[in-house]
Amino acid sequence: MTLRLISRAATAALVVVALSVVCFGLLDASPGDPAASVLEARSGGRSPAPAAVAELRADMGLDDPPPARYWRWASHAVRGDLGTSYMSGRPVTETLGDTVPWTLLLTAAAILLSFTAALAVGLVAALTRRAWLRRGIDLILFVMGGMPGFVAALLLLYVFAAATHLMPSGGVSRPGEPVTAYGLLAHLVLPACALAFGHHFGVYVRLVENGVGRLKDAPHVENARVRGLPRRTVVSRHLMRPGLVPFTARLGVGVGTLIAGVYTTEVIFSWPGMGREAIAAARAQDHPLLIAIVLITGLIVIAANLVAELIVAALDPRVRTGRSDAV
Repeated sequence: MTLRLISRAATAALVVVALSVVCFGLLDASPGDPAASVLEARSGGRSPAPAAVAELRADMGLDDPPPARYWRWASHAVRGDLGTSYMSGRPVTETLGDTVPWTLLLTAAAILLSFTAALAVGLVAALTRRAWLRRGIDLILFVMGGMPGFVAALLLLYVFAAATHLMPSGGVSRPGEPVTAYGLLAHLVLPACALAFGHHFGVYVRLVENGVGRLKDAPHVENARVRGLPRRTVVSRHLMRPGLVPFTARLGVGVGTLIAGVYTTEVIFSWPGMGREAIAAARAQDHPLLIAIVLITGLIVIAANLVAELIVAALDPRVRTGRSDAV
């Protein structure tokens, strides 16, 4: 298992390097001039003079060949220096320090809510003998599966904030008030629900339902029942542990799916995470900030896949022993 972790860590490092190269190359090939965008923003939208653009390009090092610029950026990045934002003039690490914790908080809340609810609903769907309950779950999942994430977010915002005023509409606190634990929790509910119960939620429920459902009549489960083991023990030890392997293996991909939707959700709910910074950086061609956000996102997904693999190894002994038929 140790060798597997070392191999995964090396692979993750290569993925990060490849991601940085691809991102750097795509941004370099994109139309527009970052220097012109900076000067235009500073002048309030007026077109900058060509001489001023040329001078700023020289100061920003944009006239150097792309390999030289990438090497200069990478040599600083490995030391923790991700450059300076073109637009704000702040170090990128400071901007990330202000936004990444909020994105991680929203993502963690959505992951916990989504996976816990999927586990509960999937177990009910797999173990219930009531046909009407199973059909009701199928109908709800069908509706949720056809609803884009931003539509669900806007619907929640309208129903619970605009129409009924039951929940705050956005941000992390009321205007002019300090952030408190209770206020933060209240502001977290709607964006976390919008992110957690997107179209991907039905996939997680089906993985739990199918994984547990195919085992509920298996010989070892029947043997456990015949031996008089309590129902809770039968479900937790003989059904859930092997039946949740496919669901757990999907967790890494599920986190990637949530990350793909978190930026849109942050914009809709005015959440102070990386979403607004990413959109602003893309519009302003703020390459250092945009590359850093892409890399942070990639690292979160890579870490989630590694955690999912460790959980699968804990549930399935075949993974720990390295057998070829491991899931």
